[in-house]
Amino acid sequence: MTAPAHPARLMINRCTRCATLLAPLTASCPSCRGSELRAVPSSGAGSIVSWKVADRRPDEACDGSAPAAVGIVELDDGPRIYTWIDGEVPAGTDLDVRVEFRPTAEDGRFPVFAVRPTRRS
Repeated sequence: MTAPAHPARLMINRCTRCATLLAPLTASCPSCRGSELRAVPSSGAGSIVSWKVADRRPDEACDGSAPAAVGIVELDDGPRIYTWIDGEVPAGTDLDVRVEFRPTAEDGRFPVFAVRPTRRS
């Protein structure tokens, strides 16, 4: 597999009518009910709002792999997204996370979030 020509970026939506930033899979703006959304790059940084241990990530085989966590991450850009959290999640919430990308079988890139070592102040 060859490396992408440019680093992967997490893309979110921006309403063209009121400029509200929205989660990637949002179909219309809840603020103004606008339906024209434009994809814009996110910083990829945020904090964990809530999380729960799951059996495995969807890109792993059913072979008893180590558990992973699913969670809600509030991006520093504003929107909250449902996502996979990579690695061990320490107790508590409001932990800093940053998006990382894992390769997929279809030569794509799957976004997951990894906990950063420091807490927000």
